Amino acid sequence: MDMHSEAQHQANSNLSHSRPTLNPDGGEAEPVIPEKGIEANGPAMKKTWIKRIFNKRTAAALGIILAVIVVAGGIALLQARSVIEAAKQTAQAARSAYDAGKNQDLVAAGQQLTSVKENLTETQKRFQKLKWTAWIPIAGRYWKDGDHGLKAAQSAVEAASILVAAVEPYADVLGFQGQGSFLGGTAEDRIVKVVETLDKVAPQLDQVAEKLEIVVSELGAIDAKRYAFTIEGMRVDESIRTGQALSQDALFATTRARPAIENLPRVLGIDGERKYMVLFQNDAELRSTGGFMTAFAILRVEKGKVFQEKSQDIYDLDEKFNSKLPAPDIIRTYLPLVYRFNLRDMNISPDFKVSMDEFSKNYESIRGEPKINGIIAVDTQVLKDIVEVLGPIEVPGYGTYSAENDPRCDCPQIIYELEALADRPQATLRENRKGILAPMLQTILLKSYGAPKQVWPALFETIIQNVQEKHVLFYFFAEAEQNAAEQINVAGRIQEYDADYFHLNDTNFAGAKSNMFTTQEVEQAYEIADDGTITKTVTVKYQNPFPPSNCNLEAGELCLNGVLRDFVRVYVPKGSKLLESLGSEDEVQTKEDLGKTVFEAFFTLRPEGQAKLIFTYQLPMKAQDSIGLLIQKQPGKLGEHYTINTPETTQELDLSGDKEISLDL
Repeated sequence: MDMHSEAQHQANSNLSHSRPTLNPDGGEAEPVIPEKGIEANGPAMKKTWIKRIFNKRTAAALGIILAVIVVAGGIALLQARSVIEAAKQTAQAARSAYDAGKNQDLVAAGQQLTSVKENLTETQKRFQKLKWTAWIPIAGRYWKDGDHGLKAAQSAVEAASILVAAVEPYADVLGFQGQGSFLGGTAEDRIVKVVETLDKVAPQLDQVAEKLEIVVSELGAIDAKRYAFTIEGMRVDESIRTGQALSQDALFATTRARPAIENLPRVLGIDGERKYMVLFQNDAELRSTGGFMTAFAILRVEKGKVFQEKSQDIYDLDEKFNSKLPAPDIIRTYLPLVYRFNLRDMNISPDFKVSMDEFSKNYESIRGEPKINGIIAVDTQVLKDIVEVLGPIEVPGYGTYSAENDPRCDCPQIIYELEALADRPQATLRENRKGILAPMLQTILLKSYGAPKQVWPALFETIIQNVQEKHVLFYFFAEAEQNAAEQINVAGRIQEYDADYFHLNDTNFAGAKSNMFTTQEVEQAYEIADDGTITKTVTVKYQNPFPPSNCNLEAGELCLNGVLRDFVRVYVPKGSKLLESLGSEDEVQTKEDLGKTVFEAFFTLRPEGQAKLIFTYQLPMKAQDSIGLLIQKQPGKLGEHYTINTPETTQELDLSGDKEISLDL
């Protein structure tokens, strides 16, 4: 081909590419001009066309998807509003049921639970219309969480209904509003009938436990971290965690309660006579298990009815105890002029069972003393709280006792009078000055039986609260009964625990009744090293702001507030290493006891004074994201204030009972 022909061919080619194309409507479209430097029929031009077509289709598809989302969102919003409205009605019915139960109205509680079931069923029905959202990424998680929550609510309502049905036959005896099954005879007779039929409650508790297991499982499937926001002033994540914890506690309590209910008829002498020693532990003179064992009574129980047999001063019992056991090192060191191991000092271990094993073994060696089936320890707080509910009591031969404030000690009158009987010089008092315990208990029982039905709920609540707060402790010789007491944590045991642990135990050795006037505060601070090592500093502050009593024996006055001589033991996880200590008048000793490492210290505290102990130690475990902490309360104490600081959080609590908490590290 010559040069002229080649040029003509190129021109024709360029011309053909510059011709206009037609639109579908017949009009001319803009000419397609090749991009500079790109051949019209080359690979790059094809990619550009493909990219444009793809972008158009993508945009169209995206538009369709967005439209679907908008429509679906509108549908979901309408359905969600319907669900929310039903959920609000369910919550309102649930609150009404809760209020009825709180007011001891079983009839109303049962009716409201029926309403809750109906509303909950409607809520679930409406919620299921949103099930299609379960397949949507992210949003699906929230539908599944809602499904878990509704299933948990369903099982919780079923558990509550079973529980109401189980309690209803005992409504009259317990002081609830409702038609009970035990309406004849005296209050004492009705209580006996209740105890005789308790075995029928156990299977119902199993049903409650089964439902609560579902609640725990369903709530446990919800990740509270996804709900770190507030609705109407309520932190949703905190509410979820609270629900998870409460459901676990309820399951734990229900499961542990069955052995106690099964053994209670035997404990109350339904199948034969039982005898128990009631030990009065004077918490004003604090000892390891709750107080100095100042007096005791022997009570006989037959078919739920209680009879007093004897009541004595603990010193009278010690006079009959002829053993010459040498006093333990702790007593010889810190209790002045005591060289023998007396019965009254045998509650030296913080573990109530360990102390009572020692005490009961030596008690049984005394000739002529009644054989007993167990020991029940009570302190002044129990008596004060019960009298506060029942009103003043008249104890034959001893006088009237009330919970009104006595200006002589700025404490309840019953406590002052009990301390006067326990500690005033003997020449000014009647013989068997501490023999009041059995007559007082009998008087309380008689007044309880004769109290109006409306008083019984408060009375039961007071007794249960005192047991939970360790003002009442139980020890049984029969293994099954002892195990049942330990299962519900009323046996005063030092517990095993596989994370951080803390128990502060104070023992007043010849320090008058100064624990009445002394307060405590405990601060715990955690430090975490780069390698995960946990260093903990515990600061215990003691304060006695009250003036001293006249403790001169010749004055014949009541010596209550004197110099506190406090032997302190701090129980921490086994393997902990003490790094530093401050405040102890003696060198702090590190020992092992009850499966724990123990730091022992001693100090004195004068009236109108204060003291501080500091322990810095290294824990045997390494840090994780969070760690459990079990704090066990010493029996007899009214609840120290705790402040717990970690690098992440600060928690404060008043220790009214054993407390397990989770700490973010």
